[in-house]
Amino acid sequence: MDNDSIVVDEEWAGNRSTTVALSRSCPTELPTVVQYLNGLDTAVTVIIAITIVLSFATFVICGKNIRQVLRYTPKRFKSKTIVVLIIYPVVTTLAIISALVPKSYFICDTASHIYFMISAYVFYSLIVDYIGGEEAFIRSSDTQTFNARTPPCCCCLPFLQRSAVTKNRLLFTRLLILQLPIVQSLLFVGLNVVFVEDVENFNRIILYFVPFIVVSIIAGVWGLNIIVRMVNPLYSEFKVMGKYVVLQAVLILCKVQPLVIMGLVTYVTPSCAFPLTLQVQKNAVFQMCLCAEMLVLSLWAFQLYKTPNKNQQLLEKTEST
Repeated sequence: MDNDSIVVDEEWAGNRSTTVALSRSCPTELPTVVQYLNGLDTAVTVIIAITIVLSFATFVICGKNIRQVLRYTPKRFKSKTIVVLIIYPVVTTLAIISALVPKSYFICDTASHIYFMISAYVFYSLIVDYIGGEEAFIRSSDTQTFNARTPPCCCCLPFLQRSAVTKNRLLFTRLLILQLPIVQSLLFVGLNVVFVEDVENFNRIILYFVPFIVVSIIAGVWGLNIIVRMVNPLYSEFKVMGKYVVLQAVLILCKVQPLVIMGLVTYVTPSCAFPLTLQVQKNAVFQMCLCAEMLVLSLWAFQLYKTPNKNQQLLEKTEST
């Protein structure tokens, strides 16, 4: 064997030993709770503490929101309004669990995701209650009220024109939103089963689920935009558009924000800190930011769902009829 081959073999052996050492010191699997707690450093401990404090503040605001709803909101709006409002403490509770138990991240994300989809349909039902029911809305609307050219399909369907509101068109809108909790629950429950059984297989097949998840969400958001943009100009006192925005922000923050945080944390943190893998660090930062945002959205919702004095008589009259 010549000297060149000996040098190559030594380099290959050195690279291989370095790779093995890195793989041992930088694990890709999420740590157990014991490993996680034993390996906490000051930064992550502070992040978790801030997350808990923010969550507690969100619970307080949500409690005030619910008390306000129970005291001032007409009876037929109360239950659905509360279901929509408690999405913020639900998300923060799951964020705390995910921050303390890293392996529960996907399950917690699934729970918050499904609850949002349920809240979206409940919000649609709440809007229908605001307008006095579908039949009352059909009678009170004009021939140019129904408009399907709304985001995210406004550019894809230029041939659709404004038209009169009918039962079939409202049924179409309702079905677009109703499929959200059904389709998303089936998809995410299936993914969770695979995730629990085999993480590697989960990483391989999740890309095949993404198109179905995205198409279902786009269809549901389209339906919500249709009903909100129909109702808001005619019933501005209910602040339907603002309530829709503060609800939709939950989905955007939960799904888009992790991509941003992934890049930031990867750039500013070291690539290895066992047992706090980079994925755990990203998760901790994300949950802290999410809890802060849920606090802000809760405060915003507190103002939107507060019944103004000038509308109280109108709401009470609507309830009595």
